[in-house]
Amino acid sequence: MKKHLIAAAVAGALAVPAMAQVTVYGIIEMGYEQNDPGAGSSTSSIESNEFNSSRFGLRGEEDLGGGLKAFFRLESGLDATNGTDGSVMFDRGAEVGISGGFGSVAFGKLDHAGIEGNELSLIGNVGLGDPKVETGKASDVNDTVRYVTPSMGGVTLNVTYTPKDNGSATTHDGITSYQLAGKLAGMNFKLGGGEVKDAAGKMKVMGVAASYDFGVASASLLYQTQDNPTNTDAKNTIVNVSVPVGSGVKVMGQYETLDVDGGDASDSTTTAIALEKALSKRTSVYGLYRVIDPKASGSDNQSTLGAYIKHSF
Repeated sequence: MKKHLIAAAVAGALAVPAMAQVTVYGIIEMGYEQNDPGAGSSTSSIESNEFNSSRFGLRGEEDLGGGLKAFFRLESGLDATNGTDGSVMFDRGAEVGISGGFGSVAFGKLDHAGIEGNELSLIGNVGLGDPKVETGKASDVNDTVRYVTPSMGGVTLNVTYTPKDNGSATTHDGITSYQLAGKLAGMNFKLGGGEVKDAAGKMKVMGVAASYDFGVASASLLYQTQDNPTNTDAKNTIVNVSVPVGSGVKVMGQYETLDVDGGDASDSTTTAIALEKALSKRTSVYGLYRVIDPKASGSDNQSTLGAYIKHSF
């Protein structure tokens, strides 16, 4: 009799549909900075989002059976210095989709991974600076659809499309991007590109990033080009190095160059070095020193010295 009751209880439990799993997550980062923009006018301030973007989000998924899953994500940027989230509640993304053996499809406010330089440089990115190539038109775009293929030998293809948008401050006539991402011979890589159409013509972006862990250190390289309809084409290169030295401490360095056509008014090089100490799996403290060297005639170097704390949840 007891065996029958146990079997009935197990069968009843298995018959209950799987409940959706919802996760609250985020990052809070803040610190003290001393900034010298040149000409002897240094300032000090409390800053957020130097190494990582502070954020608050909800994500979840539900097992639909038959290998299908439904998922969603709602994510808001956060200025931790004053607790505000900007004028749009979920400015960092809002999506819903379905995944299965075919890959995944999502609709909503989404990134164009093939165009955004910071998406490419996430491989090995130590967070000491963002790519300087201007790609704002493809950042968390409204009314977007994304398809990601199943893994093919460890490689996936991400194709993202946004139809003509007349509802935002930066209008466009369509955005298309693609990105291959995977691992080859122990090296992580991303290869992406895309174009934004607007009244001025087409802006085309191409980029490649790769990283490799040598054991004693890891390094990454990002190279990205932007072909504008005007004569301001740009090339951006970023090299990152991260060296663990024990006891949860690592030394990080970055060198970045920006070369914009039409003279040196917008050209620059950036050099940065940082120290990270992990206090736990979720909490770290950082120290940073960074120098930006503008190439425009008569421009002074700009420097930042700071100390920060980051907590992930």
